[in-house]
Amino acid sequence: MIWDLWGDGRREAHLPRGARTIAKTLLKGTPHPVPRRDPASVTLSAPRLDDADLAALSAVLRQDDAVDTSDATRLRHLGGKSTPDLLHRRRDDRATAPDAVVRPENHDEVAAVLAVCGARGIAVVPFGGGTSVVGGLEPDAGCLRAVISLDLSRTAALLALDELSLLATFGAGTSGPEAEEMLAQHGLTLGHFPQSFEHASLGGFAATRSSGQASRGYGRFDELVHALRVATPAGTLTLGIAPSSAAGPDLRQLILGSEGAFGVITEVTVRVRPRPALTAYGAWTFPDFAAGAEAFRELT
Repeated sequence: MIWDLWGDGRREAHLPRGARTIAKTLLKGTPHPVPRRDPASVTLSAPRLDDADLAALSAVLRQDDAVDTSDATRLRHLGGKSTPDLLHRRRDDRATAPDAVVRPENHDEVAAVLAVCGARGIAVVPFGGGTSVVGGLEPDAGCLRAVISLDLSRTAALLALDELSLLATFGAGTSGPEAEEMLAQHGLTLGHFPQSFEHASLGGFAATRSSGQASRGYGRFDELVHALRVATPAGTLTLGIAPSSAAGPDLRQLILGSEGAFGVITEVTVRVRPRPALTAYGAWTFPDFAAGAEAFRELT
């Protein structure tokens, strides 16, 4: 996405005529309170990784460009997309950036990167679609000497599909639209459409217990998760081998919503459904909040 706003700029967004009319009426003559700025005017923190660090990271990754220390890439990994995040990017002359952006391709490469960083005192911040609004992507090294942004976009893939049990396994970096496109080829859908759908990743959905507009019908994302594969500095966690179990605590619940604190989600197995022949959305209005709340109590 673009470093200081939502969206990637690849296509124009067109508001309905009614929305344009409202905007022109309410905002007529009002300039943007915090104008955009030239990214070249922002001074990023200097990279702290030395040649030995970069060589150790590169050695465990297949692609030659998997370790990137360029300012342009580090700028796009400054953090999430909350209003404070975006205001800081437009107002601040200096920004703390990750010391490198690392792009593994699969679980084994993620595990290898964590091993290198653990041995060399480097903090790791998992980065999916970059849509966090709760500070989960801040490049904070804490008490360690450096920090990398672990960009999981290259793990995007449909790794397995069980059309009988309606289970699909994806690489954690798969975006919402990518997952829906892959499933549509098999007449299936995940049915999870949060506001961040266009850019967020399935690993991010799991790490944040995402909830979306269609969650009442399909369930919140944590309710759709059947299994997880997680890379940690101490080894691999493979969680979820049955739809449900009475055999003690469900460790999936420890990882779901953990924001990457306990490890990096690398693969997500989710429950999918047959794709509906027709999808339609409607809207209702109520005279006040109390009337609307009462109506929803009756419906649910």
